[in-house]
Amino acid sequence: MTEGKEAGARDAGEEGGGSYTIQALDTAISLLMLIADQPDLGLSDLSRRLNAGKARVYRQLKTLEERGLVVCAEPNRTYRLGPSALMLGAKASRQIDLVAIARPFLARLGEQVHETTQLRVPDGDETVCVASWEPARELRVQAFIGRRRPLYAGSSKVILAHLPEPERSKILARKRTRITDNTIIDLDQLKAALERITRQGFGVSHGEINADLVSVTAPIFKLGGIIAGAINIAAPAGRMKSEQLEVAIRLVKSAAADLTSAIGGSIPGSSAGSQW
Repeated sequence: MTEGKEAGARDAGEEGGGSYTIQALDTAISLLMLIADQPDLGLSDLSRRLNAGKARVYRQLKTLEERGLVVCAEPNRTYRLGPSALMLGAKASRQIDLVAIARPFLARLGEQVHETTQLRVPDGDETVCVASWEPARELRVQAFIGRRRPLYAGSSKVILAHLPEPERSKILARKRTRITDNTIIDLDQLKAALERITRQGFGVSHGEINADLVSVTAPIFKLGGIIAGAINIAAPAGRMKSEQLEVAIRLVKSAAADLTSAIGGSIPGSSAGSQW
């Protein structure tokens, strides 16, 4: 048997016959994902959780270490992600088109509630509508692509609540202008609203941008729990009574969680709320 045929036979054996999965590569990827999820485990723990032999896992760790995907920390010889993994994640993040991925989520959410949905992303001290869906009904909220809103008002507060503390503090230190009678401009009240958003995982705006409208918003996160934007439902106040509001909250939170997963993001733990 030639060398090429021997290699092919070995691959076929590892692949389990007709499968195209390369077992060694699959195990290495599982190892890398395990280290990403549970850093600072040693060889024994990693082998046990993967149900793989120490010798095989050690060889894969050395290969990943040589490529900079993991690093071994002394003196306990535990492993965590390396600089190459960070670079890979950054490149993957840039290649993911949030708007394109979000569109079907906006459409499905909008069809469920028969109301306008939109995706807003942060830009400086404002947010921008970058995608939307509108129902085919005469009375509906119009969502204009490119329309900007201040971070402290309406659905944008959900993004403000999840910004890194230094950035959030800078925004809160700036002057706020009342847009409607319901716009929150008092600092203590605004901080309380932001804390409530981080605790509940969603925000509700009763006429803060337009006195006749109600919006229900949930955050979308990138890898590492970094805020990427927010998805919201906007409706005339008369159509968003308590029962409809409860349904909207449940659906928008679910849609935001699904979209976060679709872009490879992660939702921060419940303990990640703001400390003022």
